[in-house]
Amino acid sequence: MRPPMNKLARLSLLMLALMGGAAMAAPVCEIDPVSHKILVLESDTGRGGIGGTGSPATPALSAKGTGGIGGSGAPTPPALAANGSGGIGGTGAPVRVPFAGRVMFAHGTVLAENSVGGARKLSSGQPVCEGDSIDAGQDSLVQLAMADGGRLDLRSHSRLHLDRFVFPDNMDGSERFSATLAWGSVHAITGSIGHLHKELYALHTPLAQIGVRGTSHEVFHVPRAQPGVAAGTYNRVLTGGTTLSSSSGSLDLDPSQSGFVPLGGGAPQLLPHLPAALIHSTVAQTVSNQLNSADDAGAAAIFLKPLNKIVQNVDTTTQAPRGSAYVGSSQDLDGNEVRVGGAINHRRNRSVIVLDPIWGLPSAVADTSNGFNFFTTDVNILYDFGFAKVDGVDVIWGLYGGGNDVDPNSGAIRNVDFHHFAYAPGGITHSAILNNLSGTATFGNLVGSTILTDETGGAGGKLNALQIGVQFGPQIRITSYQLNANDSQARTWDAQFNGSVDLSTFRAGKLPLTVQCSGTGCGSGTGTGSAAGVIIGNSGKGIITSYGLQTNTGQQVGGAAVVSRP
Repeated sequence: MRPPMNKLARLSLLMLALMGGAAMAAPVCEIDPVSHKILVLESDTGRGGIGGTGSPATPALSAKGTGGIGGSGAPTPPALAANGSGGIGGTGAPVRVPFAGRVMFAHGTVLAENSVGGARKLSSGQPVCEGDSIDAGQDSLVQLAMADGGRLDLRSHSRLHLDRFVFPDNMDGSERFSATLAWGSVHAITGSIGHLHKELYALHTPLAQIGVRGTSHEVFHVPRAQPGVAAGTYNRVLTGGTTLSSSSGSLDLDPSQSGFVPLGGGAPQLLPHLPAALIHSTVAQTVSNQLNSADDAGAAAIFLKPLNKIVQNVDTTTQAPRGSAYVGSSQDLDGNEVRVGGAINHRRNRSVIVLDPIWGLPSAVADTSNGFNFFTTDVNILYDFGFAKVDGVDVIWGLYGGGNDVDPNSGAIRNVDFHHFAYAPGGITHSAILNNLSGTATFGNLVGSTILTDETGGAGGKLNALQIGVQFGPQIRITSYQLNANDSQARTWDAQFNGSVDLSTFRAGKLPLTVQCSGTGCGSGTGTGSAAGVIIGNSGKGIITSYGLQTNTGQQVGGAAVVSRP
């Protein structure tokens, strides 16, 4: 039986999921009615207003008294503002509305139109506010971290309006979450509002309302029928539960169940499964389509089989931020093999890193140029976990006690008993920075590492020392790799490389190692291995790396680590 995930690791993951999400205060968005720029303030003084046009105040803003009359900026009386009879005039003072969250990741053309009519392009870190209408264009995606710790992932060709978002300092029953999906699809994970006061949380479409029971779920609204997809609203539950309601009835949905409300009206229907066309309108499929597009014809992906199998087996709705880096080491005990490699999820590198929608941990990776891949459908099999900040970027490392990968040549799914990984979300060092570096550097400060796993299924020991030499310049090369470690059997492992490999070879897990094992149970005592790695950090001062070591008689260990330089 696999041991449960460490409680501290589980707590740490929860903290990571909420960082930048749950606010300590009740901040507000201050919108300039002329420039439409948004400033996030710590609290609302109630002195916002709309000025200049003489138009009635927007009911959604004014009904709560948070809007106002231009000139003095005094709050508008709700009874007056709700019917739009309050005149507006004066200087055009900023409008204040509740802050709703921030953009975690945006790809393609993602626009937000605010409550005073201003449109802006969304990018990572920017705020979203009550009253915003968010549009994801063709081949576009946006992921929002809501202020209550929830998440919204809006996919290509979708529009979502944030109708109400109230998240007070204290959860006193005044909190609200309401959003309307006009068309397209959204993956929603409830935060504090949906968990503590489920009746105050609702997602709407033109046909239906979806209530939750502590949930991760997907909503699709199809205004016009498509091949294989009837027009209407679809709701699929991933975890927890939802209640899909229409004017003709309601339907409770449990995990893995899907419901449908047809465009012509009627009671919600339980479906055996979602239409295949909706299931495959996910991030990984979008990327797969992009890989085969005309402008990639000159550098076509070599290995698409792993990506296709991952799309079929994993919830691929959430992709890591662009520029994220990943390395892994997969141990197959029955096959007596350690498979090592890495990926950067950038279209130019033809790689995909998918995150678990609940925990935000990597659940699948596929590099379609070097064939490296891994996937798991259960991140609760996490044995080991750590995180740190290196050269200004976050780094997470861990050990999964199971999973699968795909033979990139045959497409066959293979067993993985242990998978070590290191992951830096959005953490690669930009080429412009790397190209300005020169000379040699030694990355020898061991920031963190996973415990080692061996051929018997044992897990333990530690990585004692790791040094990686890099020659910077027009052609960046890895010139050395020196490792010393002890495993759970008290054997000592030494591995080294002296030579020259480029960064793509290093990322692909093809840096060759000469291996020596000493102690009882080392067999021949000598063998070979391989290592993968990616340079990370704002200034190129970190490396995430994974390795696999094996003697000529089958003894083996694997691991992952993070090192840095001054």
